[in-house]
Amino acid sequence: LRELPGVSVPHARVVLAGEKLQYEGPLLVTHWGVSGPAVLKLSAWGARRLHELSYHGTALINWTPAHTDETLRPWAQQFRADNGKKQVAGHPQFGLPTRLWRTLVLEAGIGPETRWSEVPAKAQNRLLELLLRTPLQVQGKTTHKDEFVTCGGIPLAEVNFKTMESRRLPGLYFAGEVLDVDGITGGFNFQAAWTTGFLAGQAMAATTVGQLAK
Repeated sequence: LRELPGVSVPHARVVLAGEKLQYEGPLLVTHWGVSGPAVLKLSAWGARRLHELSYHGTALINWTPAHTDETLRPWAQQFRADNGKKQVAGHPQFGLPTRLWRTLVLEAGIGPETRWSEVPAKAQNRLLELLLRTPLQVQGKTTHKDEFVTCGGIPLAEVNFKTMESRRLPGLYFAGEVLDVDGITGGFNFQAAWTTGFLAGQAMAATTVGQLAK
């Protein structure tokens, strides 16, 4: 995928191999890997597990999430029978971008001019495997400059959410990312920061006014 930055797919599934973590959504190929809602959801909900794994593992991309092994293989046999004279690389399937489809076809060992009727069984099986499970290595995490939000922080059970005051140390207030609150991309983290900041500000102001009144 190194040669495909900017290519996007409206619906893909990303799975962390060996784990239960999997999410679907739009996916974008970048100059450093993959991004987009599907990847960001996996990163968000799997943050603690990824930390336990030292941010190393294998991500499997299903470019055709509507299909499984049981449905894709019969499709391939029927499509091959009906379109044997068509060049595989020149006719993208499943709405995939031409560049992505061609890359998967070539990676499967199918030549750029090869027709469907000429594809060896081994190469066809390899193509189906890549469509369902393209493997990408997870190798660490990016710098804080690229992150939307961080996971972890002050345990929520230790905070009074009406005032954002610490239950363990009265007079200490928390707001924003210092709390163990994080959500997927879409404005949720901004809203959490604004709301908790507002509540903490109101509570501190009220406390100050009360003290001055004395």
